[in-house]
Amino acid sequence: MSRRLVILASLLVVALFAAACETEETADPGADPVDDPDGDEEAVDDDVEEVEEEELTDVPDDAELVIYGALHEEEIDRIASAFEDATGVPTETIRASAGEMTARIEAEGDNPDGDVFLGGPSETHEPLVPDFLRAYESPVAVEDYDEDHYHSEHYWHGFYIGALGVAINTERWEDEFGDDPYPETWDDLLDEQYEGALAIAEPASSGTSYNMLVTQVFRLGEDEAFDWYEEFDRTVGQYTSSGAAPARMAGAGEFTLAVTFGHDILTPIQAGFPLELVYPEDTGFEIGAVSIIDDGPNPEAAEVFVDWMLGPEANQLHTDLSLRVPLRDDVELPGAADPVDELDLVDGFDAEWAGEQRDHLLDEWEERVGG
Repeated sequence: MSRRLVILASLLVVALFAAACETEETADPGADPVDDPDGDEEAVDDDVEEVEEEELTDVPDDAELVIYGALHEEEIDRIASAFEDATGVPTETIRASAGEMTARIEAEGDNPDGDVFLGGPSETHEPLVPDFLRAYESPVAVEDYDEDHYHSEHYWHGFYIGALGVAINTERWEDEFGDDPYPETWDDLLDEQYEGALAIAEPASSGTSYNMLVTQVFRLGEDEAFDWYEEFDRTVGQYTSSGAAPARMAGAGEFTLAVTFGHDILTPIQAGFPLELVYPEDTGFEIGAVSIIDDGPNPEAAEVFVDWMLGPEANQLHTDLSLRVPLRDDVELPGAADPVDELDLVDGFDAEWAGEQRDHLLDEWEERVGG
């Protein structure tokens, strides 16, 4: 990235953080405040080793990698900067929610501006297979990852896992519900006393919320899942476009409850907001992925990026920044993060099936809930 872009991105993050604190959802659809968990940003970046020179021989000297990112704004910028340091390949970053990024890549068709799609649940990469993504058998994935964590034909590769949780503003909860116990199941959220108390993203724009939708389908079956959603809609006070935004809104006291991924709740908790995180029984989870956009302008640099992103140093950087759980065994999990394998996860979750059914399930949701 150019220095000008870095400065502009930094200013944008600061502005959006301030807006989030003022509970203005529409002013902050993408960028999030991301605290440095260790309080040592330079130390984190220093852990990212340089890529071996022979891996870069096929990358043209004038290549510039364009990263379409569905992570938080600061995370994308820090990862891009570390990649530049490791490879010398300049980058440009564009951020959107995962569902919005899927739609953008589809709309750009055979003439995409982006090279790689970074982050977001794998079920938001899956609808782009095979027409908009290029299969690439990363040697790093084959050697270091479980085959359940990447596409069977290598159209996307997972590098982290995260589980859905409920954020509870403890101060508002005490004012409104006193000593009542917190909701512990998805069905607890159907209680009429919670009418309008919860924020969640729309499943069409947000990979987080689409993950919530397919979680209910895997938990209940399709017909009962939409019956459940019609009741749950009464609990929702606002649908947002960004999956992480509801946690910040609950943290700021705009809503008592919010649904998003647990790591997006842990971040404002670390920042001191009065939130409690509850993982409901049979909760859903994402395999966060990276993929190469077909016909992107810099295919060689895209392959180098995927291999680097799946490696231990980039994984450690991403984990330290985000508190998401890595899929590598040699990456240290920060103390504040929650080991996902200790949670009660929904049975039968199938990311490829969820991706294939995305258009159908979103149409049904729009007809029965969103309309």
